[in-house]
Amino acid sequence: PHGEAMAMSLPIIATNWSGPTEYMTLQNSYPLEIDGLTEVKEGAFKGHLWANPSTSHLRSLLRRICTHPEEAAHKGKVARQDMINKYGMDALGKALTNLLEELVSPVELL
Repeated sequence: PHGEAMAMSLPIIATNWSGPTEYMTLQNSYPLEIDGLTEVKEGAFKGHLWANPSTSHLRSLLRRICTHPEEAAHKGKVARQDMINKYGMDALGKALTNLLEELVSPVELL
């Protein structure tokens, strides 16, 4: 849902941990600080670490968005451009083309 929201020019708040760090920046979103990590004890993610979001930082970010709506809108616009540039069809096509070219390139025999 993060990428979809960003592609729709919506500013996001998400934990600054694991997967979201791949696409979230201070320029395109509101990375949420964490208050440590907890090991997942059961289920499909057993043994993985879960980030505990900072509730005080979340309150601060929500207030910031409410009091600075122009900043939030700007971050949303930057987020959309980042999603298009990094994960849009053109970027995906280029990455796939590069991979296919690498796979079919001649291999040097020793």
